[in-house]
Amino acid sequence: MGYSMQDVVKLELREPVRVDPDRLVELCVAMGEMRAEVLITTTMEDLAKGMVEVEDAYLSHDMVTLVHRADALVATANKIGMTTFSRVADDVAVCARDCGGVALAATLNRLRRIADRSLSAVWDMQDLPG
Repeated sequence: MGYSMQDVVKLELREPVRVDPDRLVELCVAMGEMRAEVLITTTMEDLAKGMVEVEDAYLSHDMVTLVHRADALVATANKIGMTTFSRVADDVAVCARDCGGVALAATLNRLRRIADRSLSAVWDMQDLPG
């Protein structure tokens, strides 16, 4: 039995991202809205820089640095309630430590997708009136 192009299915790799809105509210209450906004913006910049550092470590095959940078992403994302981002960054650290190869490449690709969508979700939440 042969297969044709009609049998090929393209998978769309999308999964929902989870941002804990209660964490953002806690920050606003504890710090005030202006200071919380500065913290969130700074944290998001740190996450973007951290992603570059993870990518650089991966391209350099430096698994020690990759694990260290991924672990730092976990802690940073948790500060502002980016739960999916944090969980997937932890998965990257585990794969870099234990698996490598295809598992690491796939998990890192997943982190790239989640990072883009998580950062957008936090920006969108900041723009909400309230």
